[in-house]
Formats: sequence, C-alpha cells, structure tokens
Amino acid sequence: MRELDDALDQLHHDVRTADVPLDAVRARVLAAAADSTGRKRRGGTWWLAPVAVAAAVALITGVVTTGNRNAPAAGTSPDAPVNVEPLSAREYLTKAADAITAVDQPLAPGQYRFVAVHGWYSHSVVTGDPVGAPEQPGGYTYLVESRSGTWIPQDVTEEWATQRMSPGGVKWLGGTVPQSEAPVPEPDASGERRGRCGLFFPESQPKKVCADLEDRDDPEFYTRLPRDPQALLQWLRESTTQGGGEPAAVFHWALQLLSTGLVPADLRASLYRALALLDGVTVADGAADLDGRVGVAVTVEDVHERRELVVDPATGDFIGERTVTGPQPHKSYLAPGTVTGYSSITTKVVDGIGRTG
Repeated sequence: MRELDDALDQLHHDVRTADVPLDAVRARVLAAAADSTGRKRRGGTWWLAPVAVAAAVALITGVVTTGNRNAPAAGTSPDAPVNVEPLSAREYLTKAADAITAVDQPLAPGQYRFVAVHGWYSHSVVTGDPVGAPEQPGGYTYLVESRSGTWIPQDVTEEWATQRMSPGGVKWLGGTVPQSEAPVPEPDASGERRGRCGLFFPESQPKKVCADLEDRDDPEFYTRLPRDPQALLQWLRESTTQGGGEPAAVFHWALQLLSTGLVPADLRASLYRALALLDGVTVADGAADLDGRVGVAVTVEDVHERRELVVDPATGDFIGERTVTGPQPHKSYLAPGTVTGYSSITTKVVDGIGRTG
C-alpha cells in the first residue's frame, strides 16, 4: 500500500507545488496515470489503473474548473460548445443598451430615411359556434405575408412616399374547420402613396398635422423624450394610463415606438434600460429568428397572448417583434406557443425615393 500512497501523493504534489500552465499540469497527470497502468507490484497483482485514473480525472477537473467555471470538462475538445447559464431579460436588455455606441447617420439634403418592414400577420375568420362549445366561436386563421417601405425626407414637411405590396405568402395556422373548407384570404391592395408630411390619406380623420410632436411616425416626436431610463419609464407609464400603467401596457407602448424604425440610437438604448426596470419582463426565446436575423425575444408574460421584442444583444439592433399565443389562447383551436404574427424591421439612409440601399 505504501507504493499506492506514494503514487497518489506524487500525483497531487505536482499541482500543489508547481507554477506551470494548465496544459502542462494536464500532461503530467495523464502521463503519471498512463505510467501507473503499466505497473504491477512484484509478487502480487496490485493494479494502479482504476485508482490512478480516477485521481487523475478528479485532479484535472479540479484544476480546470477552479480557473474557469465555464471551461470544457476534462476529456472534451477545446472547441466543444460550453454550456453557459442564460442571462435574464434585464441582463440582455442592459447588454443590448451597452452595445449601442454609434450614432445615427444624419440626413443630408435630398436624402431619405428608409424604413422597410417585412411581416406576417394573422387573418382570422369567425364561422360560428362549434358544436358543444358555444363560448368558443369557431373559425380559422391564416398568416398572410406583407411588405412595406417608407421614405422620410430630411425636411419632414416635404413629400414622403410609402409602398405596400402583398408577396402572396400564406400559412395555415389552424381552425375548427378543415383547411380545405377555409378560403385563402385575398391579398391586400398593393401600390404607392405620396404626401407632404407623410399625409398619405388626406381624407382620414382625425387629420394628420404636419410636424406634429405627438405623431410617433414623425422623427421629431422622439427628440423631446427623456433619455434618463427612470424618467423615460415614468413617461411610458403616464402615457399608458388607460391601461393602468401596468407592465404589459408599458411594454406594448415601448414596442410600438421601436416598431416605427425611427427611434434614434441613444433613445433606443434608454428604452432598453427602461424596460429592464419593468416588473415581469422575461426571456421568451434565446434564439428568435426573424427573416434570418437571430436575437433574444423578451416579453411580459400574458395568459392569452404575448408580444415579444426581439433584440440583438451583441449590437443593440432592434430586429422586430413577434406575437405568440399564451397558455390559454383566445382562439381555442390554436395551440399554446403558436406564432400568430411577426415583423422584421430595418432602417437605412438612401439617396432618393424608390431606393432601398
């Protein structure tokens, strides 16, 4: 047994006394273990392999995890994926805010801010009460694809332009009738509209006011909002008094602002920080994919339906928004977790109406 004690003592002695890189420690321990597996005690059958290898594995694991708790386990490839504890919604939002270091490109005369939206929106039809469940109206739901683009000039009192089109994409979500009995919805009208100050529908009421600081579709709207996160959160609450200033109402209002594609970089960072202070904000999906742009989806949970803000925490980019059914969907024929709509939003500076890049 003395030989066993000496071997184990020597095995630990290297790590306790030597000031060497971890790779060197690992190599020495493995070499000692390999050497031990080939030795027999003369006159007996003492094999050191089980004990020495177990001690080596324990020692290597201890050395690696002591230096870095997220390092790969012993015996795995250095390139193997590492399991990292996911961040909370507050941490993701704060990280996204910290990542916003650039300022928005200013518009020169003749240039436009171009906001492109690619979305899928739910189209539902009520067909009547299903047999035996009059409290749950029957019907069916499709997702319908849509694209739009809006050009906003440097001088917002000049002419704007917007184009809308229906690419024709349709996805069946479900219903109380077979899909074969559910007519596919007609595509929305496509076309272009122009108007000074973004007045695309002159007959609409209430009539749009040029350069109205209460109009969130006007870039000037965002110049007066506070940048301090606490003050901004208070403004969001005061702006949603009809919803009681509840976290869900505040979250939805902030998401509406971000979805315009007009929130400047500094205010976007402040909005992220303000939402990080909101009670109930949580991570819904750590890898939400909107048109190939992957980000973290954060939300305020709702039993029926939740709206998600999708953000890239590495860049601070607002990718878009998504709507998903909750544990008890409004439409009983839709399963919980069904995506009932999403939009991917990008903003660029272009040199004229009709240009997209």
